[in-house]
Amino acid sequence: MPPKHTSPPPSLHTFSSSLLPSTTLSHPPSHPTSAPLTPLISALLLHPTLEAALHILNADLPSAHFLLRHMQAPPAVEGMLLHAILHRVEGDFGNARAWAGDVRDACEGFVPKRRERGERLGMEVGRGCRGGDGVGGTLVEFVYGSVDAGGDVNGETEQDEGMALISDVEVFRGKKKLDQGVDEERQLEGRARRELERVMEWCVAKFGDGRWEDARSAWVRGGEEVRRIGEGMVSGGKGWREF
Repeated sequence: MPPKHTSPPPSLHTFSSSLLPSTTLSHPPSHPTSAPLTPLISALLLHPTLEAALHILNADLPSAHFLLRHMQAPPAVEGMLLHAILHRVEGDFGNARAWAGDVRDACEGFVPKRRERGERLGMEVGRGCRGGDGVGGTLVEFVYGSVDAGGDVNGETEQDEGMALISDVEVFRGKKKLDQGVDEERQLEGRARRELERVMEWCVAKFGDGRWEDARSAWVRGGEEVRRIGEGMVSGGKGWREF
């Protein structure tokens, strides 16, 4: 009798390795790529940032949004960056830029939207924005590249690098379908996949890829303004984990 070939058990690796090569993030999805995957992803009980990233890869934006509304302020810079990515995928480019700007502020030690006032994060919150063991630099540098002596990242200033993908996707979607080049779309898809891959690498290094039975320690709420905006944007009900 020939040996039975069994599928590997569900894990972060199995889901990410199957979803990353095929996910399409340059167009707003109308439904999840695979609805049956949603409960399987949730059942892994990963750190909420990793679960949200998998939901985005599966084009299940409501499930990702439910998780990310709990991570709207420093030190949860990973959730904030995923929030920017999610809004870009949705086509809400204004909010995508706002969240990306907040992440940059926090990574550079400032209270989001209060950089010009010189208002800095507290020491404990600032430490919480750092990466895991052996990971140097900020989340923005890790995902998009570090600035060299000349202030460039792959030919662009780091200040522009995080926003460039938002702008490029916005321009691409604004074109008529006949004018949307295949090569341009392929390039955008590759950049978006690499971005999410790097976010997930950072999160694994910082939070691990094991189970988080109690996710409450991951939650951070912003001020009243952020809370009001978030409640207006988010859909979804209660989860079954401890939130």
